[in-house]
Amino acid sequence: MKEKKNILMICSWLDVEKNIGSFFWEQAEIMQPKYSIILCNFNKKTIKLKSIFSFFKRNKISEIKAPNGIVTYQIKYNYFKFLPEKINTLILKNSIKKFNVFLKKTNFNIDLIHAQSIFNAGLIGLYYQKIEKIPFIFTEHNQFNLRNKTRYEIKLVNQVLSKSSKNLVVSYDKIRQFAANEFYSNFEVVGNSINEEVFYLVDEKTNNELFTITTIGAFDPIKDQITILKSLKLIDKELKNKVFFNWIGFNGWGFNNTNQVTDLINSYKFENIKVNLFESLSRNEIASKLRETNLFLFSSISEGLPVSVIEALACGVPVCTTRCGGVDELIDDYNGKIIQIKDYKDMSNFILYFIQNEYKYDKKAISKETIVKNGKVAFFNKLDEIYSSIIYAK
Repeated sequence: MKEKKNILMICSWLDVEKNIGSFFWEQAEIMQPKYSIILCNFNKKTIKLKSIFSFFKRNKISEIKAPNGIVTYQIKYNYFKFLPEKINTLILKNSIKKFNVFLKKTNFNIDLIHAQSIFNAGLIGLYYQKIEKIPFIFTEHNQFNLRNKTRYEIKLVNQVLSKSSKNLVVSYDKIRQFAANEFYSNFEVVGNSINEEVFYLVDEKTNNELFTITTIGAFDPIKDQITILKSLKLIDKELKNKVFFNWIGFNGWGFNNTNQVTDLINSYKFENIKVNLFESLSRNEIASKLRETNLFLFSSISEGLPVSVIEALACGVPVCTTRCGGVDELIDDYNGKIIQIKDYKDMSNFILYFIQNEYKYDKKAISKETIVKNGKVAFFNKLDEIYSSIIYAK
């Protein structure tokens, strides 16, 4: 058996304690049988002139293991607002050098870097290649826009696209986002993965006596849960029986929205809809709630390839979603419906028809097809082919 090759996965966002970036360590675990993978995040600490003494503070490397045992590192480095961009880049490059020395001392010699999203992981992958001559690839998950980006960062995007061994995206919609900003390349669509050992269909009927609707997502304008609440308000008085509505993960992304969300729900004064709010749940708890769900709603304005939609489908749950990007690669007439963004009237019509059994779906077929396309085996095969083609071509 060949010795495992070492992959450094640089994540643009990662916080194990707050469960931010969980699909990064889940995807790393999928690749573990053949590759040793370490996750890291370069966390910029902005220093103002009045805090000049921070210049003398050392950069900090802290280690924490993800729930599945994957090792992750947080590398804190200083960014001085009052210094030229080139000087800050030198400081960042110095942090990269020190981290690479640190890894070598642990006998982790990097064979390939996998950057997750261009900003800022892809830029760091580019620096890593220039400094250490290590090949890198990137996968774009995030909304690609240039808001709040410096001229220097924008200038580096073309370098990332040309120097990366593979430019990967999670959906075809991402290619359109790059093109809208006049960046063109030979992108390869790799999708997202789900863990079918957690998210799967149980052949038993739902344990809930009441019809259950579920959504998952942090409370944020880009997720636009207001559209869901408006759609539920339209059907509230038309319902003959009580309906459950579960909102999972509204405190995602490390923010506390509890009071705001509670006040928002109360403002709708639902009569026949019982709202259950869950700040955050474990992966197993989410899967359990999905298996008790009749219909999954998703209302985002813009997405990459929403993992929560794939997880719902893997549990055999039909999905009604806005046309937010990536979902047209997941949803068809056999597993749900796509509506226009913010069209709460169309969403309410679908929900009401669904409750009245106007729509029939084969839950087993939905689950099976989703797992075949997005399960661990499919994802491993895609990335293994990419990793191998670069590592063994060196």
